[in-house]
Amino acid sequence: MRRHPWALIELSRHPDVQIRLREELLAFGPDPTYDQLKANLPYLDAVVHETLRLHPPVPESTRLAAADDVIPLSEPVRTMSGNMTDSISIAKGTLITIPIGAINRSSTIWGPHAKEFKPDRWLTEDGIGGKAKEVQGHRHLLTFIDGPRTCLGKDFAIMEFKTVLSVLVKNFVFEMRDGPDTPVEVARGLLPRPRVVGEDGTGVPLRIRRYE
Repeated sequence: MRRHPWALIELSRHPDVQIRLREELLAFGPDPTYDQLKANLPYLDAVVHETLRLHPPVPESTRLAAADDVIPLSEPVRTMSGNMTDSISIAKGTLITIPIGAINRSSTIWGPHAKEFKPDRWLTEDGIGGKAKEVQGHRHLLTFIDGPRTCLGKDFAIMEFKTVLSVLVKNFVFEMRDGPDTPVEVARGLLPRPRVVGEDGTGVPLRIRRYE
């Protein structure tokens, strides 16, 4: 799961978050076990899930309707014909696109700060809005989809993410090459990749130094 670059970019753009995360990791002591990574490092967990929310590895997924169905909507919408409807009829064989990234960053679901990197939202029950709590998926995210075809490697991916990120942040300091306000965008392709706005290619240059 290539979320480590996005996590390092966000930590470089938010040095206060990086400092707080490093303090938690250093205060914990030696390398944590699997169970400790899972339950005893709340800010690491918050940073990881906020990264997964904003930057899902796969921005969308598709499903093929196996039978005719009617999907109820949480709110009425206006169709192209101008009529209002509170449901969508799906015919068997219809290919459905699930906009994972759009749902994870929806201000209607996650509130007015949905597009901002705010790990603190994961630290309290009140930090997750009412509509976000209605999302069926790991920690109210669609990053790993949900249901019988949810990602089988979800737990391994999260533990790998936490392990690598904890080692990097404990030992190194990460900074944006051109300052924390450097504009970053997503370069579309088979997988979404970060790049500096106005620069060719993909990738975001960071300054890295050993933490002392």
